[in-house]
Amino acid sequence: MRRLLVLAFAVVAMSFAASAHAAPAPAASAPGDLFTVTGIRVDATAESAQTARDAAMAQGRPDAWSQIYRRLTPSAMWGRQPRLTDAQLFRLIRSFEVSGERRSTTRYLADVTFHFNPVAVRQFLRQSGVSFTEARSRPALVIPVVGDLRFDPMSPWSAAWSDQSRRQGLVPMILPEDDAENAELLSRTDLAQADWPSLAPLAQRYNAGVVVVAIASADGRSVRSIEISAAARTPSSFAFAQPNFPALADAVTDKVAETWKSRSSVDYATRARLVADVQFNSLEEWSRIRTQLGAVRAVSDFEVVGLARNEAEIDLAYFGRVEQLRDAMAQQNLNLVNGVAGWSLQLGGATADSAR
Repeated sequence: MRRLLVLAFAVVAMSFAASAHAAPAPAASAPGDLFTVTGIRVDATAESAQTARDAAMAQGRPDAWSQIYRRLTPSAMWGRQPRLTDAQLFRLIRSFEVSGERRSTTRYLADVTFHFNPVAVRQFLRQSGVSFTEARSRPALVIPVVGDLRFDPMSPWSAAWSDQSRRQGLVPMILPEDDAENAELLSRTDLAQADWPSLAPLAQRYNAGVVVVAIASADGRSVRSIEISAAARTPSSFAFAQPNFPALADAVTDKVAETWKSRSSVDYATRARLVADVQFNSLEEWSRIRTQLGAVRAVSDFEVVGLARNEAEIDLAYFGRVEQLRDAMAQQNLNLVNGVAGWSLQLGGATADSAR
């Protein structure tokens, strides 16, 4: 790429601020919005109905903030959670919705959904010096089984995984369909011994980056889970004194999310640069690469320093470690590779044959 032939009409160097080209955040009401917290139960009593309602909302805002903070940060950061005043929380929350409202002359109860302002939350966390990530991983495909039985989509254990809230975090947890295409694999009673090559076709069908075989005890008190991916096989186990399938599912979900957050959380006080050769097959592909680069939060800005027919050279500034940058780019279907000739970048699945 150092031999780039710059087009005769001379390409003017272009700088793109990542924030300016960032993909728009999904609507706050959309399922899986990272900055929405649902099901916050509030209950307060006061001298009047309005005062009780105000007290209940003031009670719910810190709980919602704690969920957002823990959703975006690894557990090592939880002890550094900033304590916010009600006025600060107001500035972070964009709107809220109430359901199941019940009130009397002195008491107020409800379930509240809080929609946080993504820009305000990002800015606050960066100013607080907290490492965090909002890069979503590809889904984790969960196969819930009980004991040595096969996958049963109607079991209480599978029902615990059907809650839509499990798709709301950084690692969306999804279930396979119990259909003919999956029947052979899901009918196995030895899924705990399954390896990645045997699970890869199922993972590919759902665009999953990891398969989690979650084996619960029949009494609903314990679970043994195995995270299986192309790179690793990670077992873990959890137990409770009382039967609680939802709590077991929460524990497995939190473990999978923690692995992702520990790997991808970015320290925004750390900055670095790299120069990469970009390969593409068409101007449309080149446009897509630029757009998707702008959606990578770890990228602060990039400059095009050379452009030819099927390749370009960019100078890119980013936050955090280069491994985190590579992971964040992969979520935008961008492959960043460090080869003999230096860094290269292209769309996932692209070959850029003509560039060679």
